[in-house]
Amino acid sequence: RSDPEVLAYLKAEHAYSEAALSHTAQLQHSLYQEILQSLPAQPIAVPTRRNGYWYDSHYEAGAEYPVHTRRREVPDASLEILLSEEELAADAVYFELGGYAVSPDNRLLAYTVDTRGRGLYELRVRDIGTGRELADVLYGVEPYLAWANDNQTLFYVHQDPVTLAGNRVFRHRLGTAQQNDVLVYEE
Repeated sequence: RSDPEVLAYLKAEHAYSEAALSHTAQLQHSLYQEILQSLPAQPIAVPTRRNGYWYDSHYEAGAEYPVHTRRREVPDASLEILLSEEELAADAVYFELGGYAVSPDNRLLAYTVDTRGRGLYELRVRDIGTGRELADVLYGVEPYLAWANDNQTLFYVHQDPVTLAGNRVFRHRLGTAQQNDVLVYEE
C-alpha cells in the first residue's frame, strides 16, 4: 500500500486506461444511464417478518442503491424507511452498506458502511423514530453486528488496521467511547 514503485505503476495504469477510453466517456455515461432507467423498481428479496414488522429492500426506479424499509404487522400500517443507501452514498466516492440490525425494542438501527473501499467499516446508530444519528460511531469494524437484549449494547468484531483480519469481539455500550469498549472474545 505504501511502496512508491507499486503506487507509481498503479497511477500509470489508471492514467493509461483513462486516456485510452477517454473518447468513449460520453457513451459510457449514456449507456449507464440507459441501464439505470430501464430497471423497474423491484424488491431485492422476499420480505421477512421479525419482531412485529415486515422488512423489505427494493430499488427505486433509476436508483443505483436500494432502500431498506419496514412496515408494522397491522392493517394499513405506513411504510418506514430505515435506510436509503442512495442518500448515504450521495457524497461518497465509494459506498457499501455492510449490514444492519434493529434493536430488540424496534427503536434503534445500527448499521455499518464502508466509504473507502478497503473493507474497513464504520458502525453507526440511528434513532428510527426521528431519523437522528446518535453520536456513537465505531471505526475499523467488520460489517456485521448484534444487539444485546438491553437495547443499549452492541457486539461487533474489530479489524486489525494492517491485515484487516477480524479477530476480536467487543461489547459497546451506547453513549461511551470506543476505546472503553470491553473485549469479549479474542481468536
